[in-house]
Amino acid sequence: MADLVKWCLYICYAYGRITGVLNFEVDLKSGRPRATKRATICAALTHFTMFAVLYLQIVRTHLISTVWDNIGSMHQSVYMIIGSFRMFCVLLALVIRWLNRRQFMGVFYSFMRMYLLNPDIGIYCRRSIITKFFCTIITEILQILMVLIFVRRRLTFAMGLGIMGVLSLGAIINVIITQYYIAMAYIRARYVLLNKELTAVVDETQSLIPNRTGVFVTKCCFLADRLEELAKTQSELQKLTENVSTTYDVQVLCMAVAYYLHLMGNIYLMFSVAKYKELIQSANPIFAVFATSYIVFYYFECWLNAHCTFHLLDVHAEMVRILERRTLFQPGLDRRLETVFESFLLNLARNPFRLKIFGTFEADRTTAFAVLNSMISHSILLIQYDVQNF
Repeated sequence: MADLVKWCLYICYAYGRITGVLNFEVDLKSGRPRATKRATICAALTHFTMFAVLYLQIVRTHLISTVWDNIGSMHQSVYMIIGSFRMFCVLLALVIRWLNRRQFMGVFYSFMRMYLLNPDIGIYCRRSIITKFFCTIITEILQILMVLIFVRRRLTFAMGLGIMGVLSLGAIINVIITQYYIAMAYIRARYVLLNKELTAVVDETQSLIPNRTGVFVTKCCFLADRLEELAKTQSELQKLTENVSTTYDVQVLCMAVAYYLHLMGNIYLMFSVAKYKELIQSANPIFAVFATSYIVFYYFECWLNAHCTFHLLDVHAEMVRILERRTLFQPGLDRRLETVFESFLLNLARNPFRLKIFGTFEADRTTAFAVLNSMISHSILLIQYDVQNF
């Protein structure tokens, strides 16, 4: 399974290079990134070609109007607005990639170095990475098959270029989200390792019987040293998490908006399919199978992205609970060991672990529930407007 994880990461890296999201090269052996001319030119040409095709084939040839020519203008307007916002979000995310390329290179190097120093990290995140990889690949394939079936009778070369440009937007969104997902998975895996080591220290400390002998003092000093090292590692890991959040803040916000609009569009699309039968009359019966599978995998992927973030918060909360077991220690422990425990807990209380966007919006279950509630409410309003006026 370890080899499978490596292949998944290699393919993600290659996919990032092909889409131009990674506008630099990474030495996979040393983990050191390099901003080479070849990577810069390839990424710039990819982005220029993609947006040129989108402009020429969608704006000038009215691709969306051609695809939706059998239904009302309401649907054309909705999907034109959603598509425009998605395009703007992707464009802004790519611009940030170019402006902050050195910062992204630093983040990639930090993770590569963390993995090389702690190769056991892969054991605790390989299932998440493999699941995310195959879910994303299946979703991409199903989306392509659905589009091809839907427009097969009116497909032209110009429309094919336009569809390729639209699908490339989804590919870029998936690459950015996958990179952020893998970063959170690696941080979570490192936290799991820290919690295991911390549990061992707490268990050993709890089993100590104070007697002020040389062996007891030596053991306390040894545990204090280990605990100080764990506290230092946790502090560095939290700084890395904050660095990732700061580096990806604009991109995460753009991708969140794109996901929000896409999910709302999916809800409206399911209503449209139920209301306008002509949408699927010309489609092959297998289209319904692909569409159902796509919705299932798409929403499962959304759940994976949210679960990865929430699980990281849960693992950090578990660390706090482990440290709170110090109240069960027997009295009379070495003063230095008790001080290190108190300092560790105080540092966690003074610098709480939070995932924030722009230092304001906190990513947690409460925020996710509020966004989901807002998305459903806006979808219902959109459907009500359609029922009343079309």
